[in-house]
Amino acid sequence: MAEPEKLLETVTSHYTAARGFLARLSAFTARVTFKIPKGATPGETIDELGRRAGLNEEERLTLHVLVRTKPGVAFFDEKIQSINRAAFHRSAFALNAVTQLLFVDMAAQFYVSLPMLKIALVVANLLLTAVAHFEMRALVRALIAGPNALPPKRRFFNMFPNPDYNRAVKRSSRHYARSAWKEKSLYRPAYFVNAASIFIGAQFIVPPERIIFPFGFIMAKVTGLFTTLVMIFDIWRGVRAGEDARVAREREIAVYRDLDI
Repeated sequence: MAEPEKLLETVTSHYTAARGFLARLSAFTARVTFKIPKGATPGETIDELGRRAGLNEEERLTLHVLVRTKPGVAFFDEKIQSINRAAFHRSAFALNAVTQLLFVDMAAQFYVSLPMLKIALVVANLLLTAVAHFEMRALVRALIAGPNALPPKRRFFNMFPNPDYNRAVKRSSRHYARSAWKEKSLYRPAYFVNAASIFIGAQFIVPPERIIFPFGFIMAKVTGLFTTLVMIFDIWRGVRAGEDARVAREREIAVYRDLDI
């Protein structure tokens, strides 16, 4: 009976260690990507957003008042999803910038000197990181500002349409149009370009053959594994960006259904 007990103890200890590792990995990923986990109540999500975005007490109180109504909760959930998506783009392009700098050398693969190509790819990813960062901050400000109140549809005792109403509806659709354009025309091609360049030029910044054995062999294997994972990640995010663009377009169209025609 001792053997089964030892086996059970070993399996339990391995499960506990694996669970602890996954929990630490999840916490680290949340910190790196700025992901705001959805709490059991909107109040818990607001507290988490306050810690990550550095909101003051007045801003937190504004959000608590916002989520007291059903439309406010819908607006809050939508903005949180958009903030998380922008923060994920920011981390993804920062990862790609590091990968392009350290693990991609297209010039070596083509036996030509193209140092400006590496610099251009790194700088492009850093610029996209900045774009996603400022988009995230703008979304946080828009969340705190709350949904824009629409003017009355009609005026003069409901006898005439109110042009200000349709203009306000069109203004509320601009965010979705910009989001769809960024996802489809900016982020999506960037992910695929990163994946293609990593596939073509994956190599550590120092050629493995110049590193003493067995460290060169180990570095080559680690580089291959890392770049393969990043390439698969970029392809997945490119596909997801196309889907996010489609959802943003659908939301833009849904806003236009409220026009008073």
